[in-house]
Amino acid sequence: MFENLSSIWRKGDGRKVGHGMEPAPFGSLDEILGINMRNALIAKYNPRSAIERARDKVAAKVALEAAGIACTGTIAVIDDHQKLNAFKPLRDMPDAWAIKPARGSQGDGIVLSVRREGDTWYKGSGSPLTETDVMHHIQKVVDGGFSGDTVSEDAALIEPLIIADPTLADLVPEGLPDLRVICLHDEPIMAMLRLPTNASDGKANLHQRAIGAGVDLVTGQITRALVRGEVITHHPDTGTKLIGYQVPGWDRVLELAGKCGPAIGLGYSGSDIVLDKNDGPLIIEVNAHPGIEIQNICQLGLKAQMARLGEDFK
Repeated sequence: MFENLSSIWRKGDGRKVGHGMEPAPFGSLDEILGINMRNALIAKYNPRSAIERARDKVAAKVALEAAGIACTGTIAVIDDHQKLNAFKPLRDMPDAWAIKPARGSQGDGIVLSVRREGDTWYKGSGSPLTETDVMHHIQKVVDGGFSGDTVSEDAALIEPLIIADPTLADLVPEGLPDLRVICLHDEPIMAMLRLPTNASDGKANLHQRAIGAGVDLVTGQITRALVRGEVITHHPDTGTKLIGYQVPGWDRVLELAGKCGPAIGLGYSGSDIVLDKNDGPLIIEVNAHPGIEIQNICQLGLKAQMARLGEDFK
């Protein structure tokens, strides 16, 4: 049985990071999870059927909601041309929404509307979207234009636009921050907050110069923040101090993250969570192949955290 990692940290083992303290550096390379070891963990704990379920945002949401896990809402799922032909955006879509390819990755193919004026929607950038624009994009999604694999067709998942928790929204100039929580089975082992910047065009994508901020698993406070490997203490656009920031609803965040892997059938997973103004923490996606860059951001080794839970890497 795995011991609760939060309990281990509270006991104190020389690795706990307190408020306002620089995280301790890696003790040794033996603490770090490399890509080959990560892939071995995925092969060990993540069955192919569960990986496919996680990759399909629609199938994943069905599994999560069946387990009683709070997810972002659903306006429509368009997975064939019959549904596409019957869909009328001006009739069926609200003023603010998100269109996502069910099998897309890294934000490819996602389109957001923040408001509507008359028969026209507007992106956060101010660019207009007509009903024809929306239909053309949905058709491209359904035709597999963003699926990134050999699948010939995909599904367009249309969701209400998330309104970020006001305290979190104050950290960023625009865009929607999100959290990534890595779990082994039902136990959270590492977490980071991803914060959009002007340079990232309002997207919480680390490769596009969004901020990666390590979050202390026990306190829910930011301990360290980086942009493309450069350590920072304040948001470069808003000037808001990041170190010591308390993530709202932290206990709920960990509770949700710990339920996601088992609900989908994954033993090793990365849950992506947004903090909605009205509904609090919501799951937006569960990743069956979470990256290992989080270790550089948190200055902790995933291998060491899993070893403390009893994982045997031999």
